[in-house]
Amino acid sequence: MGASYNILGKQVASQWLAIATLAGVVGGIKLNSFLAADAPAADAPAAPAPAAGELDVEKAINDFLASSDDKTSA
Repeated sequence: MGASYNILGKQVASQWLAIATLAGVVGGIKLNSFLAADAPAADAPAAPAPAAGELDVEKAINDFLASSDDKTSA
């Protein structure tokens, strides 16, 4: 037979510990997903997408680099 462990004064076979571990992990995951399904989801407002002409990537990058240079030199 396999190894057994003395837990609270009783001999427990290692395969029962493995089964209990797997059952605890699966049960914990199922319980968490069950409880999360009951909670109402908070709807975050989506930021409006900029129009094609509104977004100036080059200006945004230059502004970011200028602000990061100000932080590193200060």
